[in-house]
Amino acid sequence: MSKTARVAGTGSFLPPTAQSNADLYGLESIRRNFDVERARASLREIEGVEDRSPVEVFDLWARQVTGIIERRVTRPEDGHTTESMCAEASRRALEAAGMSPDALDAILIGSVTPSDSVPNASATVGSMIGAPRAGGFTLNGACTGFIHVMATGYAMIRSGIAENVLVCAGDVLTRITNYEDPTTAVLFSDGAGAAVLTASGNGGFAGPPTLSADYAREHLYIRGQGWEEADDPNPKLRMGGGPKVLRRAINAMASVAERALEEAGADWSTVDLVVPHQANLRITRGLEKHLALPKGRVVHNIERYGNCSAATVGIALDEALRGKHGEVPRPARVVLTAVGGGYTTGAAVIDM
Repeated sequence: MSKTARVAGTGSFLPPTAQSNADLYGLESIRRNFDVERARASLREIEGVEDRSPVEVFDLWARQVTGIIERRVTRPEDGHTTESMCAEASRRALEAAGMSPDALDAILIGSVTPSDSVPNASATVGSMIGAPRAGGFTLNGACTGFIHVMATGYAMIRSGIAENVLVCAGDVLTRITNYEDPTTAVLFSDGAGAAVLTASGNGGFAGPPTLSADYAREHLYIRGQGWEEADDPNPKLRMGGGPKVLRRAINAMASVAERALEEAGADWSTVDLVVPHQANLRITRGLEKHLALPKGRVVHNIERYGNCSAATVGIALDEALRGKHGEVPRPARVVLTAVGGGYTTGAAVIDM
């Protein structure tokens, strides 16, 4: 019997600290660089905006531009790292799967913010969860990271390399975000999402995941060795924006998901749930409108969590399957889709 991969359990972890828009405006660098009057002008349709305080204007602007009310952030006193958050999300996924860590054949981590280059994050997470001998590696697909590790785990199981694969994506973006730029700082947050994939004779992935890329630097990048300001040793995440990126993100996530559905021999009429990368509420709402699903719905959770890059799809999937975004029918066909800096795109169709 031909093997496919099945999602046996999911888990997620979010830092306990919630940072509101008012909290973010409390940073001197944000206040210094935020143009209150320009924001007021963009919000002129809101009655009484001229009389609002600067912090209220910032909050209204953040909600209008991103949909974010608050975001989860790590604090130094918490001691959280990308690896520790991934480890906790992984423990929860293993528990949901009813699987012991020593049953894992491989651990795959998606991240742009691992603590170390060597040892790689998969080895660190394996040690933390009690699976130090499971092989694995770290992938950087930017915000598409969870789907990259899902696709790789699927391939490992299909090829016979592994029977049980832990996939996890996590990022601590707040440690590399440029807080001199309010338009970037307002978006980003921290968290991790995980899933346990296991070999199965039926169910699971309806077809092979789809991955693609289209080189572009204007959207999102983190300074590396080629950065023009090489004398500054501290990495900074930079985010480009505007209607062009919004439209491109919507079209890219819809297109790559349609390709994954074609690979599965299915169409949108069979889909119960779409779990997209939580980049911006305007993007996920735009995707929802674009798809106009005949029976399903699109999951949104960026309002309370912000954009935690590679982790968003895993977190939203875990929450959805645990009923935090309404009832999910069983069986259910779920489409995961994401777009990330690079640009990278990826999608997968999974029967739960």
